[in-house]
Amino acid sequence: MELAGRLQQIEFRIKQLKTKCDTLENENAQLKIVAERLQKEIETKNHELVNLAETNKISKLAQSAHDTDSTTQLKTELAQLIKEIDECLVLVKQ
Repeated sequence: MELAGRLQQIEFRIKQLKTKCDTLENENAQLKIVAERLQKEIETKNHELVNLAETNKISKLAQSAHDTDSTTQLKTELAQLIKEIDECLVLVKQ
């Protein structure tokens, strides 16, 4: 009797371990799926980040070009004003 009882106990524990193992394997499979999805999401976000950085760089270049145009225009206007002031000074000295 004692041997049969011990065998039943061992069998019960083996079934418990098998159930626990199956549960852990299922959980592991689900976690692998989640990990793959998150990895793909990271890759997508990295691509978006690179694209946004490139867009930002282009925007800054465009802004810089615009600022250069404004600077050139201001320099031209200042040169014209200085020329007019010089002409006025010449007239005042006469």
